[in-house]
Amino acid sequence: MVSFRKKKSSKAAGKAGADDVATPQADDSRDEQPAIPSRPPTMDDIPDLLATMEKEKGEKAANATKRVYELCDVGHKQNRVPMVCSGQYDVLTPLANCLTQESGDGRHLACLALNNLSIPTENKRVMALGPSSAAVIGGLCKVIAEDKQESYLCCICLMNLSFLEASITTMLQHSPVPEGASPVAPLDNPESLIRILEKLLKNAPAVPKSGSGKSEGVRWACGLIKNLAKSEENAAM
Repeated sequence: MVSFRKKKSSKAAGKAGADDVATPQADDSRDEQPAIPSRPPTMDDIPDLLATMEKEKGEKAANATKRVYELCDVGHKQNRVPMVCSGQYDVLTPLANCLTQESGDGRHLACLALNNLSIPTENKRVMALGPSSAAVIGGLCKVIAEDKQESYLCCICLMNLSFLEASITTMLQHSPVPEGASPVAPLDNPESLIRILEKLLKNAPAVPKSGSGKSEGVRWACGLIKNLAKSEENAAM
């Protein structure tokens, strides 16, 4: 399992640093939007933070995503299960939607948050098999397929989910198609998880730089495939 804490010396984690995302100023023309307080976030702030993530873009959305991440970081492990399993709010869909953003800050912070939320066993079932599972797995696959710098974080998150034995068959069967289209077998769909992992490994440098995003992506993708192959059905695929 992999958890993430912010490190000032890390370029990747630096994106999640408190100084990297400016606190949004009050906008008198958008009074319907809840103001994000400057104090440390609490669980009671989650509904307003999610509303900001869904309705705003750019810096405001990234700042709200950062505060959701802070609620489940290494110093707030006790929040991880309630955030996903309490039924009070849906944090997974807005975080998954952030993965499709062009903004690197919002996407990076969403990856960090999803990684931390994917660690507790209780959360694995909800994230891999629950109502938001298609959005979560689909968003993670999209980042990997587009070869974004957060690809390795997405592989880690998927690997965390693959430690739930009940999830591994469903995960490898992930094969999205446009709404209304007929289902396509994973091996016949370039957008399926198995084909995206195949592409990642094929396109990896022959000798990737140790510790680089590329090498970490290959490392975690191999671990993910190993876990997914534990299912007899998956191994046959």
